[in-house]
Amino acid sequence: MKFGDYEVRLLSDGTFTLDPGAAFGIVPHQFWSRRFATTEAGRVTLALRIPYITGSGFSALIDTGIGTNPDEKFRKIFEMKKEEDLLSQLSEIGNPMDIDMTIHSHLHFDHFGHSLERNGNRWVFPRARIVAQKSEFAASRKTNEFTRTNYGKLDTMLLSKARKVQLEGTTRLKHGLTAVYTGGHTIGHQAIIYSNGGREMIYFGDLVPTSFHLKLPYVTAIDTFPLSTVEMKRKLLARAIRNKSICIFNHDTEMPAAVLSGTVDEPKAEAVDL
Repeated sequence: MKFGDYEVRLLSDGTFTLDPGAAFGIVPHQFWSRRFATTEAGRVTLALRIPYITGSGFSALIDTGIGTNPDEKFRKIFEMKKEEDLLSQLSEIGNPMDIDMTIHSHLHFDHFGHSLERNGNRWVFPRARIVAQKSEFAASRKTNEFTRTNYGKLDTMLLSKARKVQLEGTTRLKHGLTAVYTGGHTIGHQAIIYSNGGREMIYFGDLVPTSFHLKLPYVTAIDTFPLSTVEMKRKLLARAIRNKSICIFNHDTEMPAAVLSGTVDEPKAEAVDL
């Protein structure tokens, strides 16, 4: 889809599964089971959607999926499927080596997978700066009993060598990109807003991982600060409805992008094709 002189495409890094208790928190089974089937292991399948912004000599990815390096035990637990892979798709329509930024909502394993990958002695995104909140980089290095699993086996030594941009709060980046500090899901979580050519896109990250999570109290059980999630969802949904923004639901297998109408308390989503 065109945003002025730029183009936004929605890429994929395959799917993985998560326990429904983690994905839906306090939402009763009778509600989420109408929309989500479970695997034989009793888990729900989640997509890995990644916006790719390119034009005028600049390109960026918003999050980088689950990657290709997880070990066999990890792959089995999370039932990873790689019918689609971010790097393969990028190679077909562009060049991973040309990526200028990977902008991260947060650094959980399913959002940061390709960012630290290397091809021999070279990063798979050699030009890219890794952009996230300073507090999120700190949280990924110093995990606790609640957060440790969500960051996976992040190589903190390798991360220390990467080219990073550490933001402190809401920040205008470049080429129409703004990182909006939200907290909530993690201490350093951020949403990403892209505006160009009279269009606006909002990438909620895991504040609204699927269109099912649009209702304000529908928050994952792994949100570190759930009340902050609800507060920021209210603000971002109001903006999305007011501006007719294209909203990205990064884990939604059925409706990855939509325009919202209705009210913040009763939002309605109409699918759009990126």
